Amino acid sequence: MTILVWILVVLVLIVLALVGVWFSGGRSDVNEIAIAESEIGMKLEARRVDTGQVHLHVVFAGPDAGERVILIHGFPEFWYSWRHQIAALAQAGYRVAAVDLRGFNRSDKPRGRSSYTNEAYGRDIIGLMDRLGWDRAHLAGHDVGAGVVWRLVFEESNRFLSALVFNVGHPNTLADTDNSTKISWYRTFFKAPLLAEFFSRTIGLKITAEMGLLATSRPGTFSDDEIALYISAWDRDHAYDTMIGSYRAIDRLMKRMPEDGRPLIPVRLLYGMEDRFLSEDRAKRTEQFIGTENVKYFEGLGHWMLSEDPKLTSAEMIEFFGGVDSQ
Repeated sequence: MTILVWILVVLVLIVLALVGVWFSGGRSDVNEIAIAESEIGMKLEARRVDTGQVHLHVVFAGPDAGERVILIHGFPEFWYSWRHQIAALAQAGYRVAAVDLRGFNRSDKPRGRSSYTNEAYGRDIIGLMDRLGWDRAHLAGHDVGAGVVWRLVFEESNRFLSALVFNVGHPNTLADTDNSTKISWYRTFFKAPLLAEFFSRTIGLKITAEMGLLATSRPGTFSDDEIALYISAWDRDHAYDTMIGSYRAIDRLMKRMPEDGRPLIPVRLLYGMEDRFLSEDRAKRTEQFIGTENVKYFEGLGHWMLSEDPKLTSAEMIEFFGGVDSQ
């Protein structure tokens, strides 16, 4: 063969390999509902709910007559990250709904950058409440979910009783705060077109688990079985491709935020001092908007504080929601 033919053969093989990688995976038959029920000793109700824009996978627990609580996970989590808090809140009498955000796990995965703004996530939550007939509810969110909560606090304050945010400071602290962290490079990586998608189809999911969860959490937080469960959720329908949409989308400014930035409903921020993704500076600056008494710091806990100490975080949630006048 001539050199040109060899080059063409190699190029064809490379293309075939890339196509094979692109269409690999995407199939997961893991039943995380049953696994969570076994872990927490509680029956859960899971169903897909039409919000008017997309179908969200939502897990419910607790008495129908209880005060409503909506839990919104972060990246790269899904509803399962709240399982221990779901059990504690349900046992305390709350009616809990833990969502899979659009693009995650079992929820719909629409195309387009604009599909993954906090505004779009927020519309889904309001659509969910409308479909369920929930006039008002308490909110809790972590990471990306905390950003959604902050938007809802200001854009839809009449629909919520209170809001609890984990790790993420007030929106006004983003522009004027040093948000640099030791591993902030990942935000840039996710924005690169197709790179993260191809990475996820090769060894990316395992690397995400090792670097994103295991290396940044308190030792022993995530078991091998839990890591396998997270990887299965990221692989389901190539969810990883759409999960990273939140890092590529561009949100509009909030129009309903008061000039002083103070929310109209009770809001509390819980911050783990060992957080390697989000800076303490933003938490400190949040005090001027919600009061020093509503920003709580926890030594020894980091970004994954929900999983690092589920008993403590559950107690904090119950204490906060219980102190809010629901009338």
